[in-house]
Amino acid sequence: MNTYTTYLRIFLCFAFGIAIAQPKDVKVGLILSGGGAKGMAHVGVLKEIERAGVRIDYIGGTSMGAIVGGLYACGYSAAQLEQLLLTSDLSDLINDNYERNTKSFQDKEDSERYAITLPIVKGKIQFPISLSKGQNVYNLLVQLMHDQRNISDFSKLPIPFYCIATDLNNGKMVLLDKGFLPLAVNASSALPTLFSPVTVEQKMLIDGGISNNYPIEEMLKKKVDVIIGVDVQTGISQTDEAATFSDILVRLASFQTEKTMAPKKAKTDIYIQPDISGFTMLSFAEQVAIIARGEQAGKKAFKKLVALAKQQKPRIQSEKEIPASFQLDKLSFSQTPNYKRNYILGKIRLTPNTHYPFKKLREGMTNLAATNNFEAFRYTLTTENEQEVLEVTLNETPHTTLFRAGVHYNDLMGAIGLVNITQKHALLKNDEVSLDIALGANFRYSFSYFIDKGRFWSIGLNTSLDQFETAAPILVGMDDTLNVYESSKTNASIHEHTFFVQTVFREEAILGLGVAHQKNRLRTNVFDPETGKFLFADNADYYSTRGYLKVDTRDDAYFPKKGGFFNGNIAYVFSQKSPTDFGSFSPFMVGKATMGVTLPLLQKWTLSLNTMGGFTIHNPNTPTFDFLIGGYGNAPLLNYQSFIGLPQQHTGADSVVKGEMIFDYEFIPNHHAALKIHAGVVSDDIFANGKWVSTPNYFGTGLAYGLDTFAGPLECMAAYSPQYDKLLYHVSIGWRF
Repeated sequence: MNTYTTYLRIFLCFAFGIAIAQPKDVKVGLILSGGGAKGMAHVGVLKEIERAGVRIDYIGGTSMGAIVGGLYACGYSAAQLEQLLLTSDLSDLINDNYERNTKSFQDKEDSERYAITLPIVKGKIQFPISLSKGQNVYNLLVQLMHDQRNISDFSKLPIPFYCIATDLNNGKMVLLDKGFLPLAVNASSALPTLFSPVTVEQKMLIDGGISNNYPIEEMLKKKVDVIIGVDVQTGISQTDEAATFSDILVRLASFQTEKTMAPKKAKTDIYIQPDISGFTMLSFAEQVAIIARGEQAGKKAFKKLVALAKQQKPRIQSEKEIPASFQLDKLSFSQTPNYKRNYILGKIRLTPNTHYPFKKLREGMTNLAATNNFEAFRYTLTTENEQEVLEVTLNETPHTTLFRAGVHYNDLMGAIGLVNITQKHALLKNDEVSLDIALGANFRYSFSYFIDKGRFWSIGLNTSLDQFETAAPILVGMDDTLNVYESSKTNASIHEHTFFVQTVFREEAILGLGVAHQKNRLRTNVFDPETGKFLFADNADYYSTRGYLKVDTRDDAYFPKKGGFFNGNIAYVFSQKSPTDFGSFSPFMVGKATMGVTLPLLQKWTLSLNTMGGFTIHNPNTPTFDFLIGGYGNAPLLNYQSFIGLPQQHTGADSVVKGEMIFDYEFIPNHHAALKIHAGVVSDDIFANGKWVSTPNYFGTGLAYGLDTFAGPLECMAAYSPQYDKLLYHVSIGWRF
């Protein structure tokens, strides 16, 4: 044997020894099943997988498993996913509770007037097919997955990934491993009745759990060596957990899944099934407990996981940062028949060639969604030709007629039921006709026609009738007589017509101008024997020009935690016509403004500081334009101002200044305890003679309980004012209108 052959044998033996000593680098695939809120247990299992040192090389998921798996595939750690779940308001995300400051003024007013909104189709009220459009969830996915926006092949993600959806038209499984990642994950998790279907490549897709809730067959094709499966499905025998319609639908699909799970489990090398008994598909408020169940299940498999990790090369994983901003170079959206470019741009409020925080994208999209003029829409944010392009796909809702309703009770109006019919595109493409009818002790209505021009000046017409009966004393009399009467009961009828134009700044401020006709008819119970008629406190038509400015950044109108507001308007009354001789008329002005700010104090405490001022100038003979204070809970009428501790319209003058301080404590979610303090100066010409800076001549304080409900606030208050010297109870229920 020559020397060359000897060296070759030695080298081959050495190389063979190294190969034997070097362990195989095992590839691991991870399957995450669907299960709604129960899928949050996946995060707990992932924490134990990471602690054991297992490297995941491929992820397949369905529904909630697609969300958790998709984010993990992007590079987020289990700890980050846990923090995300614990710090997010999942109820707001799921129910599409849009932040108030993202809505237009009109949408704010609508959402704070009606308890329910339902479409009318072919003359019949139709209930929605889903609780939510999933807009908030999608907005969050777009932000979290922004760094992977240009990866259309999911096998190129930091961890290769696929997810499963179901074709709504035929019930067949759809494998999603290419495309826009947030859209794919969103489609896979579109749980029926909870979320609207998602359109992907002209297919209407819903939750993948309906067709394949444990997609192991697809993982076997990826040629991984070991498969870890996390199964959060509920056995079909646990019928007590079918608490929602979504639960029932998924449970029906589980009958088929149960038949196929035995062979799937047999193909799973490490099968982990957290005990999530006691939770439902919608137990999203139980994040801590559900994640803990996942950790417990992961600990039971920990030894197997550690043994598996020893067969792998470790992956160095750095902490991934959540994208905070994005560049916008180009904006495009699909054209719609009735809403023009300026309207859509006015809602989105984004301008190309600008760098934005993701908060602005979320605000623009939720503002557009809050109009309810479009079906569930999706958008992509990708790079094209070195430009960052936002492309929005819009489809108008076919439901242009709406039925809306609300309820309210206050001391002045009593119990009221509100019914509304709204018709969009009545005469023009972007107009809206709305009719409110309030039914109670007195008939009321409000009719409006509004043309929304987006970023340009919009045009509107409004007519309304308010009727009520008050026991508040109102001074009445004639200019040519010394007789002045005091009425203990007055029937009021206020009929108003307004034409206005207005423009919006960033949806947070609105400036408007208009002309108005107002007919006041306030008949007292004082009988005049000379004329054989009841005396009127006012019985005249007034014509005026008006201007107003509104700013509102509060996160809630009734129980704010932060933000401020300003609402000011001024009217110049230039003409009066009346069948009753109230003496000579001269033009006069009425101005009023309300403003305030809410400051967070401690975790559950807030402080609101509000003030109001109003005045009339050169108004010698029309006392109904005076400012009357007292009562609580009714919407603004005439110049009536609420004042706790005083009965309705207790006292008045031609000018008033009022300050309000509210300490609010939210002791449990949506339940509030509050201390409210009012102080005011009520006198004639207080702005002219400087009395507005003097010591207040009226005080009121009250202890209140408030409950924030879907139909509006419920408030009960015990209040006292030394100027009235009696304990009063104020009750207000529902949105004010």
